[in-house]
Amino acid sequence: MTTFIAQRCRLSARSVLLSATAILAILAAGPAAACPLGSHDSPRVRMLHALQKPGQHGAGHHMNVAQLQSQPQEAQPKRTELGTYSRDLPKGAAAPRSDGKPPLYDNLGQLSWAVTKDKNGQAQAYFDQGYRLGWGFNHAEAARAFRAAQDLDPNCAMCLWGEAWVLGPHINYPMDADANARAVVVLEKARSLAPNGGDLQVALVEALSKRHSPDPSADRKALDQAYADAMEAVQARFPQNAHVALLTADAIMNLTPWDYWADGGKTPKGKTERMVALIEGVLGTKQLGPLEPDPDHPGAIHLYIHAIESSDHPEQAAPHAERLEKLIPGAGHLVHMPSHIWYRLGRWRESLDANVRAAAADEAFLKQDSASLLYSEAYYAHNVHFVMVSALTGGDGQTTLDAAQKLSGIVSDRAKREVPWTQPIAAAPYNAHALFSKPEDVLALPKPQGDFPLVEASWHYARGVALARLGRADEARAEAAAIDALAKRPEVTALPDAGVPGPDVLTIAAREVEARIAQAAGDQAKAATLFAEAATIQDRLPYMEPPYWYYPVHQSLGAALMAQGKPAEAEDAFRAALQRSPNNGWAAAGLLLAAKARGDQKTVEEAQTLMQKNWFGTDMPVPDQL
Repeated sequence: MTTFIAQRCRLSARSVLLSATAILAILAAGPAAACPLGSHDSPRVRMLHALQKPGQHGAGHHMNVAQLQSQPQEAQPKRTELGTYSRDLPKGAAAPRSDGKPPLYDNLGQLSWAVTKDKNGQAQAYFDQGYRLGWGFNHAEAARAFRAAQDLDPNCAMCLWGEAWVLGPHINYPMDADANARAVVVLEKARSLAPNGGDLQVALVEALSKRHSPDPSADRKALDQAYADAMEAVQARFPQNAHVALLTADAIMNLTPWDYWADGGKTPKGKTERMVALIEGVLGTKQLGPLEPDPDHPGAIHLYIHAIESSDHPEQAAPHAERLEKLIPGAGHLVHMPSHIWYRLGRWRESLDANVRAAAADEAFLKQDSASLLYSEAYYAHNVHFVMVSALTGGDGQTTLDAAQKLSGIVSDRAKREVPWTQPIAAAPYNAHALFSKPEDVLALPKPQGDFPLVEASWHYARGVALARLGRADEARAEAAAIDALAKRPEVTALPDAGVPGPDVLTIAAREVEARIAQAAGDQAKAATLFAEAATIQDRLPYMEPPYWYYPVHQSLGAALMAQGKPAEAEDAFRAALQRSPNNGWAAAGLLLAAKARGDQKTVEEAQTLMQKNWFGTDMPVPDQL
């Protein structure tokens, strides 16, 4: 400790601005710090608890999935020095790879919030860039922009506030302990400057300070709740301000990530109604007191999509989603976001096209070589994953396999460990091969490297389907048995407590391989029984986009029923598939077969219309592909 104090005495005079609490926060941050997630109750946060990387949980915390991965940690890239607090910058998966001053991008739209007093406008330009990127969930690049604004206007409280805002937890990633320490530091500085910016800036800085504590053992749930409550108070004081309303909605959304609806999307949970009311007030679809709407705020559209995508009325977001890309075309994640609605509504071509453009936007950004691991290997991979599944659902085999090839090279082992929700993304290419590749080509695929059972299980699944189609039943059964064995691995059995249905997903995979074996042997009744079992399991999977299982298994059940000469029951199964996956060309093809067998011309025309609108493959699906 004496050495530390002596070193600090030799630092520049500006460093004395750090308060004692900020210093304690920096000292406290480290591998032994308490879990920054706290004790959230939502399935998504339970998932994040279980999937945290090693070293983020306290000694008494439950075993997590990432800790069960036996691969050694890869060396993290070296970081350059930048600014007064450069020694305190976060270094985890959510941190930028470069701390250099970013360029000013010209493709991020017009969203602005006047907060600086610099004469040449550069600090304001960087603040606006950080603000736009923050709403686009490119948090690391947003932080770089806010830091550049701080250098240009050292008296800008909101430039510091912005950095702390994007360092915090959000619906897709928790907060690393060193990010919390950095946030405490910049908020201390912001509090000393905010009075010069007026009451609103003081209120915003004080509210955000509720989210961050120098005590690493502080309960994350309580801190996030305190921040949401504080933002409600700020919104009550400044009810006309759209920025404040949206920040309040964002604070509420982060209390229960991805867990906003019950009863199949019919019933709002917790504070969902309040969150939606705030967002709709900003969008101008509903009046909220004296709030001045800002319908072209890209953050409002982004949050609205997330707020209602799992509800029973996702179509309400469609008119807003249609505008989003034009508002901020350089933010890849926001170019992608409308596809969450297109996927729910069965607008497969639009989902495919949006994600092709989103991937291109991200590839242009990634050339800067500054993106965080989270953005470059999770968000970007998410776009490519959406390209793959959208093309797959529309029957475009070549595009599906091209996307699968690209996707297979994006997610590193480090990303799988530190951002474990990338493991299903890394596993997804095997589903594409199971459907579209020749069996011989599937069997030539090498076993995936690393100890990631979800990925390995998908490899066994593709092999099992291929072997079944070749009539090599015993070998296919061995693949199904391998999947069942992987489902018992502790990395997988830990997932249900975290809100991720790992064992259920692998059970679906194993049962489907067994059903394909039965189909190949001509035992359609057994195949139907196995597909029905898998479909029942799929029906209880929680919401996720893309879904945890890549296609509606009811369509396979329908094909097995058709093979038994039961077209009426098959039609019911195909309609169940279409309910889960609207406008799905595969299910529509099955419905067409069933309708023709029943002599139902009206349904024949219905199915033909669905096929014409939604099938963009070169070949029509055959029954054993369904």
